Amino acid sequence: MSLPTVSQVLAWRPQALIDLAGAWDDAAGRLQAQADTVDHEVAGSAGVFTGSAATSAREAIGPTTAGLRGVCRALILAAAQARDAAEVITRGRDRVLAVVTDARGDGCAVSDDGTVDSPAAPSALLVACSGGSDEVARTMLDVRAAELTRSLQGALAALGAADAEAATAIDAAFDATPADPAPVRPAGAAGNPVADWPHLSQDSIAAAVAGMSDADRQRLIESRPHEVGNTDGVPWETRIAANRINIADAILDERRRIEVPDEVKLRAAVAPTLEAADAERLWAALHADPTLRAAAIAAYDDDARTRIAYYESLLADVPDPVDRDRRVPRQILAFDPQRESFIELSGDLTRAHALAVLVPGLNTTFDGAADDVATARRFVAGSTGDVAMITYLGGPFPTGRLLAGVVDATDPRYALKMAPRLVAFSEDVERRAGSMPVTYLGHSYGGSILGTAERFGLTADRVIYVEAAGAGVGVHDPSDWHNRNPDVLRFSLTAPGDPIGLVQGIPLGPHGADPDRLPGVIPLAAGRTLTGNPMGGLSSHSDVLNEPSDAWRNILAVITGDREHVRIG
Repeated sequence: MSLPTVSQVLAWRPQALIDLAGAWDDAAGRLQAQADTVDHEVAGSAGVFTGSAATSAREAIGPTTAGLRGVCRALILAAAQARDAAEVITRGRDRVLAVVTDARGDGCAVSDDGTVDSPAAPSALLVACSGGSDEVARTMLDVRAAELTRSLQGALAALGAADAEAATAIDAAFDATPADPAPVRPAGAAGNPVADWPHLSQDSIAAAVAGMSDADRQRLIESRPHEVGNTDGVPWETRIAANRINIADAILDERRRIEVPDEVKLRAAVAPTLEAADAERLWAALHADPTLRAAAIAAYDDDARTRIAYYESLLADVPDPVDRDRRVPRQILAFDPQRESFIELSGDLTRAHALAVLVPGLNTTFDGAADDVATARRFVAGSTGDVAMITYLGGPFPTGRLLAGVVDATDPRYALKMAPRLVAFSEDVERRAGSMPVTYLGHSYGGSILGTAERFGLTADRVIYVEAAGAGVGVHDPSDWHNRNPDVLRFSLTAPGDPIGLVQGIPLGPHGADPDRLPGVIPLAAGRTLTGNPMGGLSSHSDVLNEPSDAWRNILAVITGDREHVRIG
């Protein structure tokens, strides 16, 4: 790889990559619209164009539109890589320019290959600072020039490597599925493995995918990304690859929403919960008032664009929690907008010695999981990579502002629906973790989800009920928990003054007993905040997870198994 020259770097404009990404996104939307039109016309011809020739024509056009949709995906994925490249190259270019500026500021000449030559003669001030010796001053200039040369050529090399890596990533996004797809099946097996998956154990699914050739596995990812990306038992690297496609498809779905006729957008503005008379009046107003009509259409489009921006962020690289100067791809283990399921791994499993799973609580949403992922990333950073953490959204959570949220949180159905999924996922986690200890954290309503999952057979080494709504639906005694690990250690943490304490374990409550009071559960000390004040009050409900306080360090000590630093409450 040849290094870029200084003059080339000065001429580079990384913004062009951002512009190119936008053009690719727009092209994907237009191409998708054409594919949709073709599919619509073909489907509409079924009743008027019949016979063997018609059937052959429809069968022939199918692969064509499928190919078009594959190009749409590729454009979206390549656009994500281009945006990542723009950020990395901008930072690399800035480093080169900073060294060039320093060198020229010192009066040095900068060659195109990054060589820095010292000034022809030292300044009088430098000679004076060198004890009046011109020779010593020249030596100092030469040393400085050599140092600048190393820095500049190192920055050029790093920028060249980043540029080459970006080009490879963009090329990979455009790699197409082979034109002659073979049947997708594991070696020695017959049939479509995806169709069989609902009836197979996770171990069988894992073995089936592992038995495929690389080419067959890639075909499976591209042909059935939804199943591959959201099925427990599928190797995580394969799930991550499939979910990049699922995210690209979700972006295309939102672009399709923006392209629908205005009448469809106006119809969406009329809430289905309205009374018929109110709905009719609103419909009439939307058509009579141009300002109201425009506002309704704009709100519809803004909603779709907001989701597009969020989904694009899931395709973008993020700073490594342990090394902020390094960027790493996101590791999405599940992505299903319809089921509101989102699971992300933060950290590097190849270097971690402990794994944790965070189940958040009230007002967690599929489109608003960024704060929960940030919480996980703080634990990874705080452990200097010794911990990897999974953010688990296995479906919808209770939501609502103030009293409405509290009322929705009394509904145990969210926990009852999500808990079996968490149990199944814990089997997958156990398989991947191997001998690595796994800790589950249930925060707020997530505590009820976690406890309910324990009742249904969760597998965990350690469990922490953090400001938990309860010990789980139907859990009134430790014997109601049926964790598949008989040696599981259970902890609880509720800060003084957290209002959650008012509902924990209330008689006939929906979320079971108060985990703080159940025998065998080890209470953790809330300790003090970062400022030295006692941890407690309303804000402590989230602060115990979101700031490096005594409580936060206590939780981290449990996850890492650092018994010496676990503080009992």
